[in-house]
Amino acid sequence: MNPFLYHGPVSGPGLCDREDLLALLLEAGGRGGVRAAAGPSGHGLSSLALETAARLRAEGAAPLLLELADLADGDDLEGRLAAAPAAASGGRPLLVDDADRLVLDGEAAAASARLREAAGASGLLLFGHDAGALERLLDRGEEPHRVGPLPLPAWLPYALERFLETEVWVGNEHVEAAHRLVGGHPRHLLHLSHELWELAAGRGRRVENGMLGEAMARVEGREARVWFTTWSTLTPNQRRFLRAVARSGGEPHPFGREFLAEAGLSTASSAQRAAASLRARGLLHEVDGGLGVADPLLERWLGGG
Repeated sequence: MNPFLYHGPVSGPGLCDREDLLALLLEAGGRGGVRAAAGPSGHGLSSLALETAARLRAEGAAPLLLELADLADGDDLEGRLAAAPAAASGGRPLLVDDADRLVLDGEAAAASARLREAAGASGLLLFGHDAGALERLLDRGEEPHRVGPLPLPAWLPYALERFLETEVWVGNEHVEAAHRLVGGHPRHLLHLSHELWELAAGRGRRVENGMLGEAMARVEGREARVWFTTWSTLTPNQRRFLRAVARSGGEPHPFGREFLAEAGLSTASSAQRAAASLRARGLLHEVDGGLGVADPLLERWLGGG
């Protein structure tokens, strides 16, 4: 069986390089603290939330996990909190996935107060794509912990072990090359390794030169279908801004006159609104004082389109 999942959350050893952050989240959940974790789409925030909940449950904490990806408005939040068992009952930590959606309507203070009321003296753990939005839900001066690409020293031994335990031979150089191709992007690493394993398992159970390019073409083909769907949900200004960022290579001033003209946007305010929405969806992230496309393969797709 292929050891690299193509769909669904990862857990346990599959959460490479996340143990230190997990320890902080578990400590906060156990003592009634408040912490947040933020990262681009595809970096395992939902997996991190589920793993944190599972470990708290194993410790007898009985956490409550709210998933807000489809949250409509403040009334919807009230309804979900009312329908769920009281988080504070019996010292139950409250975990909120896609918590950054709570500030899209500008009601960060009210949402933060409501969550803290629901959590009571129990821990409150927030997960989401937009670090700036999560920061508004935290106490003044606190910042969310950033979840980034998987470093090669963490991924390499994990990937090698998964290949070899299923009796598929792979060299260090192939795993390293795959990591470079996707820039350590967690979801793409899993998908690329999945496709590479499939190819090798069907051809002598050995990864050979040339297979990586074929595996990458499969991943890009699958991802393109997702990107087309995402693209269709964006407003014209969001499309213009996202494509301009992809083609700029990390422009440090994405609201300047030259950038706006290149993007086809008339005002800085329209660009800022587009950027805020794209960051909330995990499509953009901060890069060296500017903005960049969070997904390296999406950036390549947009840059050539």
